[in-house]
Amino acid sequence: MLNLCALLIIGLQAQCWAEKGHWKKAPNIVFIIADDLGWNDIGYHGSDLKTPVLDQLAREGIRLEQHYAQPECSTTRASLLTSRYIVRTGLQADVILNGGGMGLPTNETLWPQYMKQLGYQNYLVGKWHLGFNSWAETPVFRGFDYFCGYYGGQIHYFGHYHTKFSGHDFRRDYRDENGKFHQDILKSEQGNYLTKVLTDDAIRIVKEHDRKDPMFMYFSLPNVHSPNQSPKGYITKYNAEVDVQQYDRKLLTGNLGGLEESIKNLTDALKASDMWDNTLVVFISDNGGAPVGLQSYAGHSNYPLRSGKTTLFEGALRVPAFVTGPLVKHLAGKETHGLFHVSDWFPTIAALINHQTGKTVDLVNKIDGVNNAPMIFSQEPSNRNEILHQLTKDKAAYRMGDYKIIIGNAGEYDGYLNHEGRPEMAIKYDEPTDTLGKLKCAIGLCGSFGDYITAEDGARVRLYNIREDPSETYNLAAKMPELVTIMRAKIEGFQGIVVHPQENGRIGGKGHHRHSNGIWRPWQDHDDVDKSKITYTVLTKTEL
Repeated sequence: MLNLCALLIIGLQAQCWAEKGHWKKAPNIVFIIADDLGWNDIGYHGSDLKTPVLDQLAREGIRLEQHYAQPECSTTRASLLTSRYIVRTGLQADVILNGGGMGLPTNETLWPQYMKQLGYQNYLVGKWHLGFNSWAETPVFRGFDYFCGYYGGQIHYFGHYHTKFSGHDFRRDYRDENGKFHQDILKSEQGNYLTKVLTDDAIRIVKEHDRKDPMFMYFSLPNVHSPNQSPKGYITKYNAEVDVQQYDRKLLTGNLGGLEESIKNLTDALKASDMWDNTLVVFISDNGGAPVGLQSYAGHSNYPLRSGKTTLFEGALRVPAFVTGPLVKHLAGKETHGLFHVSDWFPTIAALINHQTGKTVDLVNKIDGVNNAPMIFSQEPSNRNEILHQLTKDKAAYRMGDYKIIIGNAGEYDGYLNHEGRPEMAIKYDEPTDTLGKLKCAIGLCGSFGDYITAEDGARVRLYNIREDPSETYNLAAKMPELVTIMRAKIEGFQGIVVHPQENGRIGGKGHHRHSNGIWRPWQDHDDVDKSKITYTVLTKTEL
């Protein structure tokens, strides 16, 4: 066993971010993750949209302005909960689909399992999206004491079915006082606004949580993932001040209003409880927005960052993030521009808990996340100098210092978008070198700008100075060949940790909801789970 804090706490105790006893006991951790919230979908980034709740919470804490996630939902969640690069999990090549057979391997030890070592009660409210082939892959078998939410990647906000493959996907998983596992299928809530149902349950947890143990709540909201659905009147209410005219983005104002309302109600409940003074709140988005007309017509914007969700550009990877709450009131109004990867959250939080309580955790797997508590709490330089964003057979992206290199296929759309998420023609860029790209630009459809250079081995190469050029408008690869060579060698050095990528199988197979009365459920056996000891109930009238 490796002791995490022995490896990562070195240097932290010399920092002045908190005197011993500043926190009277282990802090409660509320980790809020929004879905597909773009860089320019939050008010404090100069958006055309208004987010007063998020803006105020950010002002009361510290913003992380170089916080990096993964390009898609399940990859970010895997890296967050394992504190490992996605290539170690086999999930790097595709997003997990319901019934497709992909899932986070059960030999991975997750953040909530380590939090149990530290004495925490762990709750997951909202989206899972890390697989459910067997019960062993689901949240309550992986360190969470309680789960209320959906297993898949997207959901109808009122019907509670998967919006692509149909099938009911809203449930509550828990263990009773005897340790027996129960699952309640919450068909009783169909027709109700999912975000409110989830928020009400999170508030109930705050009120009922046993104060003898610290709380870790992973609040994983569906907003603002498509479809842009919200209760009647939300668009009128939340668009009144900003008066967005572009149709998809106008719909987004209602979806974003639901996110704001949810977070306000949860934080108000925390403030009204006796837990708020000892609670640390973290907010991030799981990836960049899916701009209008590209993936899902969701109305998102990542302006001035390039492109969006699923690509290897900044518009997919760099996301809004901040830390807030009474425990960081001394940092109010500050921001940090040091490198921070989503895998850093567990070692950072574990170091803070160790600093206050002296408790440590024993690592089961090697982690790639670093302790960045000094960067957040002392305004010290980041302990991270590199990020492996992606590495597959046809693409790679790697950050080293201020520079980022992209090799191969950067994504289905490599262009620029304006503040509304529309294709932006005013930004200057390198002229496309490929025939198709030239033809597209000739008719005003520069969807692929082709600003890569072709290396001697045939690889497409892009190199950007992200600090000076965050919009990735100037490819430096031809001007800095030595740096390209160095960074490509660095990428090659990661090949030894790459796990063979999983692939989705046929969605209509044994895992399909039609084999379980229209409900998405685990279907494979696992040695660690005795299915005969699982109580399964479909609720049609019982309320949460």
